[in-house]
Amino acid sequence: MFPSMSRLALCQPIAGLLLLLLFHVSTAAAKNEAVTVPLQLDYPLLRQLLVKQLFTGPDQSREILNDSSDCSAIVLTNPLVTPRGTTLEIVAQVSAHLGVSAFGECTALLDWQGSVGFLGLPVIQPGATSVRLEPQESWLVAADGSRVTSGKLWELAEGKLQSVLGSFTIDLAPYTEALGAMLPEVLPQRSAQQLQAIIDSLILGGIQVAPASLNVSLQFEIETLATPPPEAVLSPAELQQWETRWQMMDALLVFAVKHYAAATSLEELRSTLLDILIDSRYQLRDALAAPVDPSKDVVRTWFLHSWKRLSPVVRSIALEQEGQEHLLWFSVLAATDALYALDQLGPGIGLDISADGLRRLARLINQGEDAELLHYDDAIDPELQQLFQQQLQPEALNSDGWRFDLSVVPHAYAASPYDRLNSWVPDKDELGEYLPLVAKLLDKTSDNALKKHPLNKEQKRLFKKLVLATAWQESCWRQYVVKANRIETLRSGTGDVGLMQINERVWRGFYDLQKLRWDIDYNSSAGAEVLLDYLVKYALKQGEQNRAGGLDNLARASYSAYNGGPSQVSRYRRSDVASSHKKIDTAFWDKYQQVNAGNEMAVSRCLGGATIVKNGAAAPAKAVSGASSPAPHDAGERWVLAQNANHFTLQLGAFSQREFASKFALQASLPSPVYIVRLQKDKPTRYVVLHGSFATRDAANAVKQRLKHLKPWVRKFGELHNATRA
Repeated sequence: MFPSMSRLALCQPIAGLLLLLLFHVSTAAAKNEAVTVPLQLDYPLLRQLLVKQLFTGPDQSREILNDSSDCSAIVLTNPLVTPRGTTLEIVAQVSAHLGVSAFGECTALLDWQGSVGFLGLPVIQPGATSVRLEPQESWLVAADGSRVTSGKLWELAEGKLQSVLGSFTIDLAPYTEALGAMLPEVLPQRSAQQLQAIIDSLILGGIQVAPASLNVSLQFEIETLATPPPEAVLSPAELQQWETRWQMMDALLVFAVKHYAAATSLEELRSTLLDILIDSRYQLRDALAAPVDPSKDVVRTWFLHSWKRLSPVVRSIALEQEGQEHLLWFSVLAATDALYALDQLGPGIGLDISADGLRRLARLINQGEDAELLHYDDAIDPELQQLFQQQLQPEALNSDGWRFDLSVVPHAYAASPYDRLNSWVPDKDELGEYLPLVAKLLDKTSDNALKKHPLNKEQKRLFKKLVLATAWQESCWRQYVVKANRIETLRSGTGDVGLMQINERVWRGFYDLQKLRWDIDYNSSAGAEVLLDYLVKYALKQGEQNRAGGLDNLARASYSAYNGGPSQVSRYRRSDVASSHKKIDTAFWDKYQQVNAGNEMAVSRCLGGATIVKNGAAAPAKAVSGASSPAPHDAGERWVLAQNANHFTLQLGAFSQREFASKFALQASLPSPVYIVRLQKDKPTRYVVLHGSFATRDAANAVKQRLKHLKPWVRKFGELHNATRA
């Protein structure tokens, strides 16, 4: 029979361990797999459990002796739990008053202050679900540091110490009982017999005294299935379910970050929580850009990785909690470990994190409340804004460390002289008027952002150039484009929008998405804020300016984080990154150097216009073909097939999606002619960026040298003919 629900009600805080055992099975032939879930019981947690169990008197005290005449008493206070070899050591303060009662009077014999020590070996009772301490040694220590192991006080205390402290028990039965209660709900396709078999196999495994925690393993066996056949393409309904699932996962991470941030007074921990959320959003952006593959759940991998990163932060915050709070927090950590343990068993388990499981985990974090916590929408979230803004404006915090004036967040701008830029898609003849106005806008938003954090003069100048170069790299200083005779927001295939290409999924809740799309001033301000955050919190903090390259490294590091997420701040100088990322960082560096030399108006070249110089004159510049306006879907293929099979071209990049290839061509300000060509011979399909047609390999190599920062590849058109005809 399944364990009773009445006892489970007493164990609700630990239920999270099993809430994430969410998987589906088929009727294929099966075998048993062992699952091991490591449970890390930190010593501050054990102290809290010890106090709750044994030290229940005033000021966390415990009497171990109190005679009927109230003439003698021994009281323990302030217990501590620490590791000592393979044992646990409990040390407490001792206050002893010994006397003799006669004729209603108490004659004091001894007033003694010192400490007590106790060594216990953690053991798991056979067939039990709890850990107890088997007494090994006990002692008293006087105020002068000498041990007391004889005399009247020792005779009275020794047996009591062993009896009381040796009774400390760490009860892990809630884990097993939660399993019995939850299995029917999370494994609907399993029979009652299969569910009971899992419960019957549940045991506490190895136990280890580690420097930071007492480690116990929870072990059970689960029936696994043969590797399932390849999944079919998802139906529209299944795609909608998939989208709902990742949205709930993102909403759960947001909820968890806000919940834990509100529970800690440590700014460093709040900042780390925000780092993890933003970085996970970048990873989600990349995961969603890949084609949906039912046999490889990249979103689940993203979710697990994000929770793994949250775990140590949550653990630190949990140890700040009092009462029963810490049990709730540690149960969530155990749940993450259980999910990882199951996922490592592979597709035979069929791990599938359900919507109901996500809701249950949210309620566990929120102490069992039934409110709908995982709603996904595009609305601004003041709590997220607060977390983001307080690290840029630490002086805006009040004494409680939380409240500040949200008016600093760019969610409502008055009309400005830059409103005329909204819905303006300039033609070549208008660039002389359009680009200087955009430059002024970017300069203004840089100044506004810099009011939020003190930087020195050199750093301020660098930041203003960083904003100009980033807008050039991301959009060629454009907020809008014309498609099918309609003005639309410039948008990438991964959801980046507008002048600064702010990703809507990454910054959901932080900014007003409609304003990001249709207000160039708002978009500019958001991008400047994000860049300032990366500059201050990552590039400067990591000392990028102290490496070879000097101060300009701050711009390169900030952009690497802007493009790839906070964890990519050092990407620009690493060798172990994808070639596509290297090319993006190189393209940004080229633009930044031009801005640094005062030539930011060269941005006009990627719009096919003349070079605008600062005195207002225009110099002729060769129009760039295929960057800002890529060729029609088959134009590149027609161009390739029209070339002599023995001639050569330069391949400047290869991408999984046309959108990525187009964005690269745009950002790199490539020389004309440039074509994007779909190659289908090898799977998966690749979109390559090609430049030029050369009669000889030597001619191609000469141009290759001029473009060596892009690491081009000389290719023969004959090879491409075969690939495009496939």
